[in-house]
Amino acid sequence: MNPAVYVLGGPDGYRAITDDWGAIGLDLDLLAGPDTTMVLMGRASAHGQPLSGTGEGDDDVQAGALVDPERKVLLFFALEGLSVEMRTRRATLALLRAAWPGWDVRWAYGGRTGLRAYAGLDPADDPDRDKRVWESDLFEMDAAGPAVRALGVTVVTLDGPDRCHPVCYAFDHPVMYGPALLDWLTATTDHGAYHELAAAGLHVDTERRRVGWWLTSHQIHHDTAAARWPGWTVEFWEDHWAEHRTASGGRFDPTEPDDAAALGDVRDAALQHWTPIRHDQDGLPCLAGLDHRGPVSRQGPAARAAIEEAYRSVTGG
Repeated sequence: MNPAVYVLGGPDGYRAITDDWGAIGLDLDLLAGPDTTMVLMGRASAHGQPLSGTGEGDDDVQAGALVDPERKVLLFFALEGLSVEMRTRRATLALLRAAWPGWDVRWAYGGRTGLRAYAGLDPADDPDRDKRVWESDLFEMDAAGPAVRALGVTVVTLDGPDRCHPVCYAFDHPVMYGPALLDWLTATTDHGAYHELAAAGLHVDTERRRVGWWLTSHQIHHDTAAARWPGWTVEFWEDHWAEHRTASGGRFDPTEPDDAAALGDVRDAALQHWTPIRHDQDGLPCLAGLDHRGPVSRQGPAARAAIEEAYRSVTGG
């Protein structure tokens, strides 16, 4: 399964509904713009429940979106997809902001806990807030299995000694391990430098006791990272990997994505995503959209028009 959560604000507060398969292509769903999204979310939220303050029952949520029509805020996150990949992230976010004109489009770096925090729920009510991470969840890149490596490489660089460690993880960013991470890294291979694309990063200055970290995906309860490094200064760089490049002295120095080419790739993927296909079992036309379980092809033309308009708005052509 690839579960997602959708949260819609209204006069009675926030209502949430989960979809066991909604995480795949959530960013492409949202590129249809607010009109189409509100139709589909409104239909789904009628069967939802008030947003809970705890994380019980949705530990495996991989993507989510909160739509606040009153404040015109779209808050979302994903585990995988074009919005998470370094090559296409900036392009996807640019097209989303163009597809939602007049809205504040934000990335929820805290994942499902970020959606709850926005809705005014107390993060302390979530029993997972102070959970300990599993050391076995962290792998050297060369030893990581295909399922873990598919989530992307995380680059950890250190000053004093100067080292670079490409690693993989399935659930928790390495920053969540605290200083115990340094002991784990002593047994791993120093790659010297890393110049490829990555999904996340961490720089540790052991002499100044400073930590900086970033990611393009999400980390539940990311606001607890600093508390996991007592006596250290911890900075969260959001998705600004250039901060890591500077701090590491070039040990992490990825090639910058071609944003112009990425914009075209994201547009093409979104148009295909919103093109009707034939269902294998009953022949009904359907879309891989927010309501992918039923025949919603009537939303396709409006969605594709919104995608094309967003592309023209960003590229000027």
